[in-house]
Amino acid sequence: MLRSAVFLSFAFGLLLFRSDGLAADGSGKTQLFGVTAEGGSFLYVFDRSLSMEGAPLAAAKRELIASLGQLKRVQQFQILFYNQNARLMQPQRMLFADENGKRQAESYIAGIQASGATDHVQALLLALRSGPEVVFFLTDADEPQLTAKELETIRQKNAGSIIHVIEFKSGPAQGKGETLRQLAEQNRGEYKYVDVSKLPAGR
Repeated sequence: MLRSAVFLSFAFGLLLFRSDGLAADGSGKTQLFGVTAEGGSFLYVFDRSLSMEGAPLAAAKRELIASLGQLKRVQQFQILFYNQNARLMQPQRMLFADENGKRQAESYIAGIQASGATDHVQALLLALRSGPEVVFFLTDADEPQLTAKELETIRQKNAGSIIHVIEFKSGPAQGKGETLRQLAEQNRGEYKYVDVSKLPAGR
């Protein structure tokens, strides 16, 4: 009886977690600037406003491609670069992280340039409508600050997505990004500060 119970437990474990690191439900792990997330669908929301020009945007693109590279074929993803406008990558649906999906993403990412102003809320609400399990939100703009009303709107419109927030800024953190930290905390995510003065130069 004990032997049967041990066998069933072992078999159940194999079903839940396969040798390729992918759970039986299609979920798996990836990371972005040291923030690790697990899920079956990921939506990357990246600021491309003019202040991201140069090394910040180049670093964001490199890290995005690396994060996509960690996804397995059955996981899904979508990308949204935003400034004062927000638009999902075409086609505007979740894509599988297979060879074709990743190739399409790399081509799209390569064509992104920094320009314009910043509208966080429009971008986040558009992302949440796709219903991803995980949102990676990256910005260098804590201005305009998210208001308490905007934070509440985002929380109410969020049907269950985890929102991880990566903030780009120059110099030590020292109390910067308070509303961005709140955004992560209110949506079960992690906040990460990245000092852009320490990023490698890039195009």
